[in-house]
Amino acid sequence: MLKKMLMTASVLGMGLAASSAHAESVSCVLENEKVLTLSNLSTAPVYSYGTAGNFEMVLPQGSAEGTVYKGEESFSGGGASYIAFTNGNYTYVAYSGIGRGWSFDGLRLYNGSEIILEQPCKIPEAMRYSYPSINAPEDLLPY
Repeated sequence: MLKKMLMTASVLGMGLAASSAHAESVSCVLENEKVLTLSNLSTAPVYSYGTAGNFEMVLPQGSAEGTVYKGEESFSGGGASYIAFTNGNYTYVAYSGIGRGWSFDGLRLYNGSEIILEQPCKIPEAMRYSYPSINAPEDLLPY
């Protein structure tokens, strides 16, 4: 799986810093062909979204309204974790989950508590990161 992620990152001309212990940066190509990247995970997490080399959105932007937080959810047979970035009334959520025989990773965008965009990663398990190493407080999603 890591080999596929590294090959994808190389094709996109993006660096994917990964180690066997903790990935400082994770990235995936979404079904809409946009790239979702989370970087600086253990220091000051950054969300980037757009095409390779041309990100349309980078968060946080230094705004007093912007925050970064993380959370976990458990369910029968699995669980999920997420890293959320807020920008005004919008919340950008990168998520990664696993169950019995399946996994899901991707991006969900909220306007208030309403989901206005959901894009899964094209490669399953592309957004695997070490939840405890994320430098962000824990909080709940807006739903």
